[in-house]
Amino acid sequence: MLGSTLFVDKSRDRVRPVVNLFLDELEEIDQYSWASGTLAWLYRCLGQASRAGARGVAGCLTLLQCWIYEYFPGFRPSHFEPPVVGPDEAWASRWIGQPATGSVADPSVRLAFYRRAIDSLTPADVFWTPFDQRPHLEVRRSLYTGVIRFADIGEFYDPARCLRQFGYRQMIPPPPSRPQRADRPEAPGGYVIRIPESFDAAWDALLSHMVHIDMYSQPWRTYPYETTADYLDWFVTHSHCRVLRDDGDADRLVDSAAVRFDH
Repeated sequence: MLGSTLFVDKSRDRVRPVVNLFLDELEEIDQYSWASGTLAWLYRCLGQASRAGARGVAGCLTLLQCWIYEYFPGFRPSHFEPPVVGPDEAWASRWIGQPATGSVADPSVRLAFYRRAIDSLTPADVFWTPFDQRPHLEVRRSLYTGVIRFADIGEFYDPARCLRQFGYRQMIPPPPSRPQRADRPEAPGGYVIRIPESFDAAWDALLSHMVHIDMYSQPWRTYPYETTADYLDWFVTHSHCRVLRDDGDADRLVDSAAVRFDH
């Protein structure tokens, strides 16, 4: 489970030695936050996979795939309505045994096709609150803001950047925290982010290191992707609004391919 599901790397059948350190004291296993550790490892793997020289992706891809299915119905398995899971069942089990969505016939343009599909999404194509309207009432730590960690790997977690997932209007978030060191070369092997261990103290001081959402924002009133009046202008200047280059070349390649994609 640890090496093949939660903390997957590119070695396939091997486990990172650091994982064994968490198994030395079996009576302490249930005291670790395995969920946040898995998410921190996935964040790091996605960062490495974003480099131009990357040739694959590691991490808990089960978590990533289920996240996509929950928030983007257009990418779900075709003609499938996920069942309701019981209180003792894993949420991801809703998707067990389901076939993938339709695929692109020509693998040479597959990536460009899905990039264009992402660029074509509208706010109405996103299911903003798949885990109920106020998920933080059930999982309070989901509003924690600070560092999540897997062994020596630390990543910043900031729910203020996705308030609509909690049923609130999105506001301009505060500036992100900065790591002690960050090297992100084209080769993923040199990808390094170091966060001081002093940041870890925030995990045990939840009340002072969480987004007090009721004071920070207001519930959406008209539609689930509602934002404040100044947010979209800020977003355009601080983000990449499109994945695909706007030069038409990729679009022409995709249009010439035989495509099957069922929504």
